[in-house]
Amino acid sequence: MQAPGHIVTTSRLRLRPVLEADADAIVTAINDFDVVRWLSRAPFPYTRSDALAFIGKNAGHAGQVWMIEDASGLVGCIGRKREFGYWLARSVWGRGYATEAGQAVLDLHFADPAAPGLLSGYHTGNDRSAHVLGKLGFTPCEDREIHALAVDRVVTIHGMWLGPETYHATRGGGTHG
Repeated sequence: MQAPGHIVTTSRLRLRPVLEADADAIVTAINDFDVVRWLSRAPFPYTRSDALAFIGKNAGHAGQVWMIEDASGLVGCIGRKREFGYWLARSVWGRGYATEAGQAVLDLHFADPAAPGLLSGYHTGNDRSAHVLGKLGFTPCEDREIHALAVDRVVTIHGMWLGPETYHATRGGGTHG
């Protein structure tokens, strides 16, 4: 994994900072109910103005929020700003991208010996995300309820936690480049 200038590369993916030019590609990737129904803060339908607001909130957070690209272009987003989270366009589900991008971000995060643990979570019924978080080493913690914009109702988020001690024990410190 490489991390020059807040760009992280894996064998198949490039994680890079959010750019203003991403607006249309973000809308194309996320404006799918099967994607946004599992997210708490994304509305449906997801419009260009929503993408521009997202870009405005995250453009200054290089090293905390990344757009995920594969050989075809932008396919998702991953971050550790408030808590660890991600989304992927439905067209790339099942390819292992969430695990690959997630491991790269975790390796970068925990390369700092003083890095705190990370909170994450998944909506009830999102078994795919529960599986990915488990593969990444997250373990259950306290559940919480949150109003999800796309479904316009309160949903249960099953909390997941990854502490530095667990990360280092399971990854042996990771691989850093």
